Amino acid sequence: MLDDLHARHLVGVADVREVWLIRHADAYVGLESLNEGVLDPPLSALGLEQAARLARRLSDVPLGAVWSSSLRRAAETADAVARPHGLEVRHDERLREVRTDWDEGRSGSLKEPGVYPFLEPESEVVERMSSVVADVVATLTPADPPRAAVVTHNAAIALYVASVLGLGWGQLRIMPQYTSVTVLAVKDGQVVVHSVADATHLAAQRPGSD
Repeated sequence: MLDDLHARHLVGVADVREVWLIRHADAYVGLESLNEGVLDPPLSALGLEQAARLARRLSDVPLGAVWSSSLRRAAETADAVARPHGLEVRHDERLREVRTDWDEGRSGSLKEPGVYPFLEPESEVVERMSSVVADVVATLTPADPPRAAVVTHNAAIALYVASVLGLGWGQLRIMPQYTSVTVLAVKDGQVVVHSVADATHLAAQRPGSD
């Protein structure tokens, strides 16, 4: 029975690939304006420290690839992760954040609580994230470590992971924190969530920490 349970959840199963979905580090602390064109700031000083903590956490984790959205906050986070492994970052537009008025430099109007707040339909977000996860797995060769780090964005992660869990928008009450890691196990098109939004590497950075 236990073997069947493990097999169903891709635990200890041969030829499983892992995709580590990572939210970018902070890029907003100290940012003076959020309403001047497309929002694409570099990492803040706080974000650089977060990215360094993430890189140290992953430095001993064998990685076969590092992917990222092309937005600077994700690309710079991915560079920090890839550097200790000697890997080139592969940028893919499908890993961008979910489209919002705010990110695209428009004031827009706030939606009522409980109303889907994004310009991009949920189904399109899930479709593009599912597509890129499949491609990440497909490009890991047998000679590679069976794991890829994929740096993307808050809402993109939340909507995609919710869909994997069989949930819709608003049913998974989670906001992945900066540089948090969500681990997916993937084999033959099956995707299983093994952990969600872990950011223990930032514990010493949080208010009230010693």
